[in-house]
Amino acid sequence: MARIVEVDIEDKVEWKRISDFCKRQKGINITAKQMKELTTEDGDVKVFAGGNTVAYLYQEIVGRENIVDKPSVIVKSRGTIDFEYFDKMFTHKNEMWSYSISDKNNIKYLYYYMKTNIEYFRSRAISGKLPQISTGVTDNYKIPLPPLHVQQHIVNILDKFDTLVNNIKEGLSKEIEQRQKQYEYWRECLLSFPK
Repeated sequence: MARIVEVDIEDKVEWKRISDFCKRQKGINITAKQMKELTTEDGDVKVFAGGNTVAYLYQEIVGRENIVDKPSVIVKSRGTIDFEYFDKMFTHKNEMWSYSISDKNNIKYLYYYMKTNIEYFRSRAISGKLPQISTGVTDNYKIPLPPLHVQQHIVNILDKFDTLVNNIKEGLSKEIEQRQKQYEYWRECLLSFPK
């Protein structure tokens, strides 16, 4: 049986707390009302709030010191507990936080691992008007860290599946192409008779 990921016998998987290898980024103090009033179609900084609420603001409004411009995992910590990967300029409301990572690890690997274990995080939410988790829930969460080349390989595979599943235009065309090849193969097999 072929292995999906080649791992040398010397390759070790380390279990580390997220806070041990990630930098936690703070958000900005902004209300939903301000987001609604200040958003503009050509704003170059995406501002995340709870759920699917976003605004697009100019850098001058957000303040350069509040902008994150490296690939990160955004922790939606209130209401619907969830995670989002984002790799353009952004910030978020101050009740949320995000993580960036060193070059020794892959931030998208962290994202996929956290998404896979989302029920763990949701089960740690404090009930109230809106479910909410604290920074300690994610900071202290341990994840397995294989070598970077293994992380990258896992991310590449999951990205391909994500595109096929979530990008209907690309995913559907690839599915149609595969079904067409399958159809042609079986047509040839079923209609080929010995002479």
